[in-house]
Amino acid sequence: MFKPWRWTRSSNERAVANARVAAIECSRRRVERADVELYLSQHAVPRAAAAPRAAQHPARNVV
Repeated sequence: MFKPWRWTRSSNERAVANARVAAIECSRRRVERADVELYLSQHAVPRAAAAPRAAQHPARNVV
């Protein structure tokens, strides 16, 4: 026999469990993203060394 009070309780329990798993997964991804950003910032090549630049002082007109 169908008992609605059992269905609602089990449905709510599944929803809470799904929400808990989703929250944990989101936090793990956030931590992983922060770790990757930290790693990249520590191992990034400075812009000055990455690309050659033009002379810093333009040639002066000497008369």
